[in-house]
Amino acid sequence: MRILAPDDQELCPLFALREWLDEQRRGGITADTVNDIVKAAARAAGLTPAPTPEERAAEVLAAREAKGAAENAATAEESNAIMKAWRTTRRAARAAIRRITGHSMRRGCIQAMLDAGDPPEAVAVHSRHSPRSTAFDAYRKKKLAWQENPTLALGLAA
Repeated sequence: MRILAPDDQELCPLFALREWLDEQRRGGITADTVNDIVKAAARAAGLTPAPTPEERAAEVLAAREAKGAAENAATAEESNAIMKAWRTTRRAARAAIRRITGHSMRRGCIQAMLDAGDPPEAVAVHSRHSPRSTAFDAYRKKKLAWQENPTLALGLAA
């Protein structure tokens, strides 16, 4: 695979990759570091909400209560059910809040290439996915634009 390299190092993906690898070898930047940087930048730009101290405290309290109830459960099955209910509730609450993470850049790039009309097979290869990967399918937008609706050929649209 070939990557186009602009003359300007500020815009060159190969220069950025080399810098990244050098920094990783020195033990500096990790995937978690990038994730933290992206999250902080998104919050600073007002793209994602920062949890309030009260919301953080409520989340900690809910976790403590669930773990306490699970420890005091009569059976392992009951304990597992309590923890599963807590995780499901936590997941639903987090899903309701817009999140931007380091992984958002990967997903956004894949969606932008697909939206630009690039063939899914080429995008999958570029993103190092198998063309039949279920993970790759999860990145694709599930909604079709009205112009792409397969029922348009039926001539039933008003």
